[in-house]
Amino acid sequence: MIQKTREIDRLEEKKLKYGLEAFYNVFVKSVVLIILSILFHTVWEIIGLTIVYSTLRLYGFGIHMKTSLQCWFTTIPLYLGGSLLIKYFEFPIQFHIVVWAIGFISFLLFAPADTKARPLIHKEKRIRAKILSLCILIIYFILFIHLENVILKNIIVYAIFLESLSINPLVYKLFKMPFNNYKTFNKV
Repeated sequence: MIQKTREIDRLEEKKLKYGLEAFYNVFVKSVVLIILSILFHTVWEIIGLTIVYSTLRLYGFGIHMKTSLQCWFTTIPLYLGGSLLIKYFEFPIQFHIVVWAIGFISFLLFAPADTKARPLIHKEKRIRAKILSLCILIIYFILFIHLENVILKNIIVYAIFLESLSINPLVYKLFKMPFNNYKTFNKV
């Protein structure tokens, strides 16, 4: 359809197709998550989790599943299960401290975590992304300390837990995906 209105090369066509597929997948998954969150009375928890997790992922990046089906089978339980934990559990401060420590160390060591499809080949961009991801983490830490609301605290801690997992090389290995893809980009 687009080719009928203007000429595009194969690379542009591939990028456009990838972008449209990604938009469609995100849109459908979001609608399903909203419907499930309405059924489980966790709309605000899922919205909060999405906002906090997305800002952490913005510069921390992290693993992406190989197929849309794998993405569905990880996203739905992690978001829906997480929103239920966020809403109904109050975790002890020791748990929060452990998650923060793991999160900070993970971000320090592993962020930004690229993918094979999108390797972070420019060193300056990797350094910038690491600094920005750590800054976002620190901002969330400051918010966490000053918040009284247990649900908001749980949202922040759970999002940090998820992002710490998604940038961890062991998780990449578990899903048989390469880590630090920028190192092998030129060799391909």
